[in-house]
Amino acid sequence: MDVVDREKSCGRCGYTWNSHTDVPIRCPHCGTYHWQGKPQVNTCAVCHHCWYSRGLKSPLRCPSCKTRSWIRGPRGVQRSATTSMEGGNAASDIVDRYLAGNGCVSIAMETGCSLSMVVDVVRTAVTGESPRM
Repeated sequence: MDVVDREKSCGRCGYTWNSHTDVPIRCPHCGTYHWQGKPQVNTCAVCHHCWYSRGLKSPLRCPSCKTRSWIRGPRGVQRSATTSMEGGNAASDIVDRYLAGNGCVSIAMETGCSLSMVVDVVRTAVTGESPRM
């Protein structure tokens, strides 16, 4: 008699279980149908939300902010401006503009940063709150 390895491991949540079938349909812990192998993790370039794909195709929209441009980011925002604004110098520039009386929306438009990043910097530096997750 052949001994079949009944121990299965989910690639998505890491759960290990003994299965009574050779190829289970779903993971009993997280319920995913794609438990074999590593899952595809997607990250939205607009809101930075991370999620797993349900299927093998690329999703049409981000499930959090519902944008269709979740892969490349919003139009008109240059990647180099956003990348350069993530340094410590950019945070001080945002705080200086805010304290000078500019609003978060106008700061985001002038600097090319995302509005959520500007709001998080202002919350952290000015009010002392921690950024939202």
